[in-house]
Amino acid sequence: MPRIRTIKPEMFESERLGRCTPLARLTFVGLIALADDEGRGRGSLDWLKGRLHPYDAKSKRNLFKAINELAKTGLVKFYQ
Repeated sequence: MPRIRTIKPEMFESERLGRCTPLARLTFVGLIALADDEGRGRGSLDWLKGRLHPYDAKSKRNLFKAINELAKTGLVKFYQ
């Protein structure tokens, strides 16, 4: 069972995160909430959209752009 994650207030002072779009920032917080104890999680776009933005009518393309934005800033890393 996943543990409840805490967001530290200092996160909002991050220049890298602050330069990201609002959707990327919200997605980043969601990724923290879904991560395991080592900070890892699933990377399937369909799964992430269903878990992070299930009621958002926006396309998966917007989520894909937000995740790529986070990856380009080095805030997340994807691997197999």
